[in-house]
Amino acid sequence: MCSTAEQRIAQIGRAIDDLAAEAKRASAKSEHPRMTDGAPEPVTAVSANDADRMVMRVAELWALLAELDPEVARRLPTYEA
Repeated sequence: MCSTAEQRIAQIGRAIDDLAAEAKRASAKSEHPRMTDGAPEPVTAVSANDADRMVMRVAELWALLAELDPEVARRLPTYEA
């Protein structure tokens, strides 16, 4: 665990940056499909694995925020609905 609020905020910032970079990579992958057998490989906008990974990262971010701010933790169940 992080020892100070400043460290926790920095950790959340890094996690948001990581998530943004992952989303950008997933988007670029869908815009530039790989070639297989001379034809573009069909892709969706974001693969199911990419989407699942991003959902997990968002959940982790909410958990970090809830740990930092008890008011967020109190309201979190209403966001999940």
